[in-house]
Parts: sequence; structure tokens; C-alpha cells
Amino acid sequence: MFEKRFKRPSVANGDGLILYCNQYSYYCLKVLQALHEKGIRFTKYDIDVTNDEHFSEWFLELNPRAELPVLQNGLLIVPGSTRILDYLEENYPKNKPLRMPIGTDKLIVGFRQTIESLPIGVITIGSFLHPQHVGSPKFPFVLPVRQTILAREETLAQRLRSYATEYPAFAEVLIKKADFHDRKRSIIASEEYFCKLLVALDEFLTSVEQYLATIDIERCWLTGTDTFTLVDIGLGTLLHRLYVLGLEDRFWGEGKRPHIGRFFTKVCQRESFQSVLPSKVSILRTVWINTPPVYKAGLAAVSSVLISSTLLKR
Repeated sequence: MFEKRFKRPSVANGDGLILYCNQYSYYCLKVLQALHEKGIRFTKYDIDVTNDEHFSEWFLELNPRAELPVLQNGLLIVPGSTRILDYLEENYPKNKPLRMPIGTDKLIVGFRQTIESLPIGVITIGSFLHPQHVGSPKFPFVLPVRQTILAREETLAQRLRSYATEYPAFAEVLIKKADFHDRKRSIIASEEYFCKLLVALDEFLTSVEQYLATIDIERCWLTGTDTFTLVDIGLGTLLHRLYVLGLEDRFWGEGKRPHIGRFFTKVCQRESFQSVLPSKVSILRTVWINTPPVYKAGLAAVSSVLISSTLLKR
């Protein structure tokens, strides 16, 4: 087996809500922000995806698809960000509502549907494979980490088939994931396909920009009121991912889409958004773990500067 073994954590036997997530997962960030917005108490368990904890036997028992996030409430297991967000709205009515109000413009409803359907994983890996279409990626997606992620992507199908052999109860799902990954690799490797995704994003963000121009961004969120909803979380998380991938200049930098730029700034200032972002120390630890030895001397110098700036701000 490729990775170290993981045992079922003691937190899995606890009471209350438990969110199994990874702090760098696009889908997990949406759920984390919603939990903070609603003021719901929960326990967070960070899955070690670097060492394939999501493919360990204990996690496959929670979610045989081996995907994050997963919400546990006693014996109830809710997988997937969209299902979790809907579950929170339905089962915590006394907490702050995040659903869009009845009668919300169909255009805004369509925005959320489009955001939910975007192939974020393909866009992320595609940006690593085709850096000529990307500006300056931010931590943690710096060059050494991108190379490590791409190397692990190369062996993912092989690892999945190995886990299928070790855990026969989950073999069917794992083999299907391996086959799907093999097919997906050829698609992601296509620069033409990646460029088509960027064009599709351009068209979508142009629609969002045109709509934002009709409302007072300083006072309103996407529904045109001061109510912060799931569609705001979705758009904010999307823009943040594009930003850390180094795609902000293409989509809204240098005044290209000023209203989207203002919206992103506003989301970034929101307390719930700030609360779910990884700390500088956490980011540096992740980068260090995922950096090949040949890069670590240079990274250490950068790390000392960032840590010093963090300490000076305390």
C-alpha cells in the first residue's frame, strides 16, 4: 500500500455535528463558511488527503465515494457540499437562514446552479498543467506544491485500484473512480479544453458583472438585498479559488470587471470568510510537507519572512 494506515478517529464516536473536511478543499470552504454564518456548533476533523486518508477503510465506511466534505450527526451521514448546505437549512431553522428568499430573480437562482456545476477540480489541475494561461498563483498553490499534486495525480488511478484490492467491500466504487480518472486525465491534458473552460467562465462572469452593475454592491448582496445567502457563499468561494490559482487578472484584475472585484473584496472582509481561511502558519506547514527536498532551502527563506510578518502583526 502506498500510504500510511489510518485508524477511525475518536471524534467519530462523539455527539453533535462533525464535519470531515480539508481546509484547502473548494467544496469544504463553502460548508465551513455556512456553518460559521449560521452560528452552528460543530467539530471539525481535517482529513489528511496528502496521505490518502480519504481512501482509508474507516472513511470509506462513512462515504464510499471517498469525497469531501462529509457531515456526521450521530448515525446520520450527509456527503457532499450541496446536500450538506440543504441539510443545514432544513434542520436548523432557528439559526440564521442562508437560502435565497422566495421570489428571488431566476437569474440569481441560475447563478447558483452554474456555480454548483462548474468542474472546479478540472479547472484547478488544468491551471497547473497549462501555466501559460495563469498569472501568479498564491499560497498554497506555488510551483513546488503544484508539481507534487500533479505527481500524485499521475499515480491516483493506480492507488485507487490498489485500495480496491485491499478493501473489497468498496472495490466497485474505487475501480469506477480509477477508470473515470483515467478518462479525465486525457481531457485535462488538453490545452484546447482548458481554454474552452476559461472562455465559459468569462461568459458566466460577464453575466454576473452585468447584474452587479444594476445593484448597490456596498449595501446589497446578490439577491439585491442586505441578506447574505448561499449564492454569495458560492460566488465568493469561486472567486477565491480563481484568485489563488492566479487567474484574477484574467477575470477581473486591472479594472476588467470592477463590480466583481468589489464584490470579492467585500466577501473577503466578511468575518465568516476570514474565519475559514487557513492561517499563514498552516499554509506554510502544508507547503513544506508537499515540497520536494530540492526546493526546501529556498522555501525556508520565504517562510521565515512570512512567519516574521505574522508575528509582527500580533
